[in-house]
Amino acid sequence: MYTALRLQRKLKQRLSEAPRPTPASASAPTLDPTLPAASPSQPPSRSHPLAHPPSPRLSPFPLPSASGITITILDPDPYMTYQPFLPEAAAGSISPRHVVVPLRRVLPRCQVIVGEARSIDHERRVAHITTLATAEADAARAAQAGPGLGHEPSTLELPYTELVLAPGSVSRTLPVPGLAEHGVGFKTVEEAIGLRNHVLEQLDIASSTRDPDVRDAALTFVFVGGGYAGVEALAELEDMARYACRYYHNIDPDDLRFLLVEASDRILPEVGEEMGGYALRELRARNIDVRLGTRLDSCEGRVAALSDGSRHPTRTLVWTAGVKPHPLLARTGLPLTSRGRLRCETTLRVTGTEHAWAAGDAAAVPDLTAMDEARRAAHKGAANEAHDETGGRAHDDTVSRAALSGVAGAPRAAGDGAGPPLCAPNAQHAVRQARCLADNVAAVLEGAEPTEYRHAYAGSVASLGLHKGVAHVYGRKFKGYPAWFMHRAYHLSRVPTFNRKARVLAEWVLSGLFKREIVSLGSLEHPRAEFEMAAGTVRRPDKD
Repeated sequence: MYTALRLQRKLKQRLSEAPRPTPASASAPTLDPTLPAASPSQPPSRSHPLAHPPSPRLSPFPLPSASGITITILDPDPYMTYQPFLPEAAAGSISPRHVVVPLRRVLPRCQVIVGEARSIDHERRVAHITTLATAEADAARAAQAGPGLGHEPSTLELPYTELVLAPGSVSRTLPVPGLAEHGVGFKTVEEAIGLRNHVLEQLDIASSTRDPDVRDAALTFVFVGGGYAGVEALAELEDMARYACRYYHNIDPDDLRFLLVEASDRILPEVGEEMGGYALRELRARNIDVRLGTRLDSCEGRVAALSDGSRHPTRTLVWTAGVKPHPLLARTGLPLTSRGRLRCETTLRVTGTEHAWAAGDAAAVPDLTAMDEARRAAHKGAANEAHDETGGRAHDDTVSRAALSGVAGAPRAAGDGAGPPLCAPNAQHAVRQARCLADNVAAVLEGAEPTEYRHAYAGSVASLGLHKGVAHVYGRKFKGYPAWFMHRAYHLSRVPTFNRKARVLAEWVLSGLFKREIVSLGSLEHPRAEFEMAAGTVRRPDKD
């Protein structure tokens, strides 16, 4: 979204509004949104179960006119989620509506399509996509065909001139027994609000039972992963749950048990060893059980079995142990790294490919800043050595190796081999790369040369709950209230649109004046349950 927003501003004069259908053009060959287009991977055949199988149709998405440009955004959701605010949304400090940015309002000059890309044929410059309309048509077709007759999802062809890939990442799961059945992620606003409702529901369960096993499992909360997502989610929800205990007559805050499992030897490595150590001491001082150098071996039967031999019955298992590239990248036919990210040049163009760009978690971009630091460190070290006839050549080799190995603390994306250091897949790079990518695409469209992406590392901030945090910004270290204030100020400045900034700030002010909300709206996950019960299709829980 950041790239489209900047492109919308830079190409304001050249953007052409997508044509709208009119009654006069009803006879023109267009796509009926209630019927699917033929899938390129499964053309119609005589054995198709339908009496009238779908035939190839023209795409409903027009190409730009000769005099203008059309920017098309394809996303599964009609909004962008500002993920750093998810922990506060889960804790009730921010309304879930204010954590997301509506694309159609922010990008009025762009064409927004709610759908997913199934694959990309870059040679033809066509993306094969599915939309809500094709999903509905597939469901109707499946119902008409009857059971046992499966088929591939129908797709539409979306043509493009320049391709920008920024699908982000997905949760990196491991083959842990029981994880798929009982685990919950923390990457979307739906997961954050669902987790909030779930935690409050566990307090209700514990308050209404005399079974000690059920009570202990309900009041035990296990978080796997000691990075930003895991620590911030744990800290905010722990704050909220302990506050909510004051309204339960038979639950004491000390009855709650929060467990953080981390496979490495420290948490929050992004803020440095010293601030990470402070965060660890802060969490343990709040009676949070932090297990370092420990893995989750199993969670079958709602029991978290850890590699240290301990077993913890729990009804809440939050998985935040890293991310992996979006599966779409493997279906693009574009060059990938060993970790599945797109190989990119320093201009954010996909390596060896024209008209394809990438940014964010999906892009493996060489980190020029880290390479410059490596060269300076190598030059400085070599300056202290004696120079002779062979010393100069040795020095040059040292500089070359330093630039490739990422010495002098240069950040590297893990597991990308022995090549140059890469920009880490984090929000700080994603936002800055989006601006650079938009500038480069606009420059190419204007016939100019793209520029290389460079960044100046600002630092890292992390929240540890209300009025608590850690920060390492521009070489200076902060903790406690100052770090928490910096965390809020930084992210408030980065969330898109003045509308969202004002709403989030207003909610923070109101939350400081009034008590925290502890309402659980778990029924939102099953909105038709009450109507189905009234209609007699669902038996009441208390009915024999």
